[in-house]
Amino acid sequence: MLTNRYLLMLSLLLSGCSLTTPLPGSAVVAPAHWSQVPELTRWPERRWWQQYESPALDTLLARAEAGNLDLAAAASRLLQAEAQLRQARATLLPQAEAGLDLGRSGNDSGASASYGATLTARYQLDFWGRNQALADSARASLLASDFDAQTLALSIQASVVSNWLQILENQQRLALARDSLANAERVLQLVDTRYRFGAADSLQVSQQKTLVAQLRASLPGLEQQALQLRNSLILLLGETPDARLPAFTPLQAISLPTIGAGLPAELLDRRPDIRASEARLVAANANITAARAALFPSIALTGQLGARSTALGSLLGDPTTVWSLAAGLTQSIFDGGALRAQVALSEARQQELLVEYRRTVLGALADTDTALGAVQQAEQRYAFLEQANDEARRAFDLAEIRYRAGAIDLQALLDTQRTWYQSQDALAQQRAAWLLASVDLFRALGGGWQAPQ
Repeated sequence: MLTNRYLLMLSLLLSGCSLTTPLPGSAVVAPAHWSQVPELTRWPERRWWQQYESPALDTLLARAEAGNLDLAAAASRLLQAEAQLRQARATLLPQAEAGLDLGRSGNDSGASASYGATLTARYQLDFWGRNQALADSARASLLASDFDAQTLALSIQASVVSNWLQILENQQRLALARDSLANAERVLQLVDTRYRFGAADSLQVSQQKTLVAQLRASLPGLEQQALQLRNSLILLLGETPDARLPAFTPLQAISLPTIGAGLPAELLDRRPDIRASEARLVAANANITAARAALFPSIALTGQLGARSTALGSLLGDPTTVWSLAAGLTQSIFDGGALRAQVALSEARQQELLVEYRRTVLGALADTDTALGAVQQAEQRYAFLEQANDEARRAFDLAEIRYRAGAIDLQALLDTQRTWYQSQDALAQQRAAWLLASVDLFRALGGGWQAPQ
């Protein structure tokens, strides 16, 4: 009978050791292909920004990696997660304590002293896997923090590249506005000369002066935008407003990369935000296991070895040795439902994170597909605007020749002049939009990121 009881208890303990919580299925099936077919089927390289062939980007990104405050904060959060993992793993190991005590007591016949030293070891048997589950949760949380830091790094990289491209766009538009102003002032001199010789009236002079004033009025807005973009970039670098930036290069000198993308299903391993969401789901799953294990009894072993003496010399030389071994089993009888509520809370948290994981995956697939289309549409629009700009320039050259010859009036010249300026400005903005769309695509593809094995 006694043997049967022990076998029954052992079978219960061993069955308790197998407490696990299976991971739920994500129920997200990636499409077989992108709706917008990429030009290449390979994924971007890790240093994706080098495809723009701009040495300034290497310099700026190195400065951002060293000085960005958001990255510094993410590194601190990663250190916190590492400390929490070490703390959780410590519960899997025995705990030892050492103690020394000195006592003195007396009565009418005299006083006596006592000395003692103890070494106590405690170990909680992890029969139900609660401590291991908490360690697994901490490890998954550490991975999530690491993936979060990688996601932030990718975002900072994309922001620095985008900001620099916008600065170059702004500089090109400023140069274009100043050239157009100089051209309008040259035409104003022509109109004024014709007016002095009676070949033009004061209305034509006023019309051209109006255009010159409008072009001058466009400069302060572009200059203020240049200041804002510069300070935004410097903030990303974690530097003060007096920091020096690399020399500006023409926007036309920035290469337009050819970006490839693999299969949609491969994106799940290419984006750190997806892996972070997955890691949080794993952590929540482990927390459910820990919460369920807390419903079962906890078993702890305690051992103590001590020495006592009435004299310090005897304690060091020939003490009286005492020892003890104890095993304890603790089971909650009534807690008002707190433990089961913790199980329900952990299960609800897992369901929430499962929804977040699905949202992250679907959002990543949608972002990438949209970014692929945006790059292709930007390229097509740029080609059309380039044709329109060539025609607008030809029209202005012909209109100026004819106006000098007196074949057309000033209004026709003004119309072609405005059209050419607007066409050049639109072309510069569209080239920048094409470049920025490529940055968005790199970001959506994970920027060449790959999770460590």
